[in-house]
Amino acid sequence: MACLQDTDCRRYLYCKSDLSCKTYLDGTDCILFDNSGQCSCYRKKIGCYKGVCTCPIGYYDCREGFYRNITLDYTKQVYIQPGSVPFEIVCNPGSGGNMIIMRRDSYCLHEDFNRTMDEYKTGFGNVSRNMWIGLERMYEILSLPSSGFKLVLSAVKLDRSKCRTLFTGFQLGNVSTGYSFGYSNVEYNTNFNRCGNPFGQPFKNIFSTYDHDNTGSNRCATIFGGGWWFDTSLNCTNGFLTGSMDGSGVGSFLPDDLPDQQYKNIIVAIRFQ
Repeated sequence: MACLQDTDCRRYLYCKSDLSCKTYLDGTDCILFDNSGQCSCYRKKIGCYKGVCTCPIGYYDCREGFYRNITLDYTKQVYIQPGSVPFEIVCNPGSGGNMIIMRRDSYCLHEDFNRTMDEYKTGFGNVSRNMWIGLERMYEILSLPSSGFKLVLSAVKLDRSKCRTLFTGFQLGNVSTGYSFGYSNVEYNTNFNRCGNPFGQPFKNIFSTYDHDNTGSNRCATIFGGGWWFDTSLNCTNGFLTGSMDGSGVGSFLPDDLPDQQYKNIIVAIRFQ
């Protein structure tokens, strides 16, 4: 088998139907589709046997890929702190290494974002498709030594026009603060349209889900059907990125910088300043 001969391989997907084999350099699970019934995922045993050792491959964060001159998006296991539990994340090597923490793609299989608070804490979805990395993992990423962080919001409409907004000095409170969302300033790139600010005033809003709604009688998370940093006002929010993308509920939308609210792709990433 190709994976057994490749020292860098850590898992492979074998399909009996077409005798195909796909190898992966890291991670714990293979990517399966609806027609993958005759496929099996095999993982190489990590450890030592008869003096030959196999170690997990991973980076501490996405900056390593940037330093190694990787130019395309890639999926990698990251070890945020020595001894911490690794997790998979998609790295975008531009601008020093962006770590994608949320992705919405209308061309991928639909992922329900109307989840419980526990699910928003731990994360859900397919890391390379529609996904939410998890509030606890976001908080862990922000514990890395750095001069600061930016949050990058990018969106592509169905007509392929793009927008981008950067939030400098990005901070996220821990569970005791309700994962409050903080930032210093909002920046825009002159090469793109403005996505606006869907997060509200810094350090004001805390995270809510339908089973842990912190908006009182306004019931914003229950009405909108997705986890978000909702305001406690009747308006609830100027933007909402965790809405339905299949028409089954309230859709995702951005502030009024983009009047046509049909999106092909929405990505939120953490960038090192």
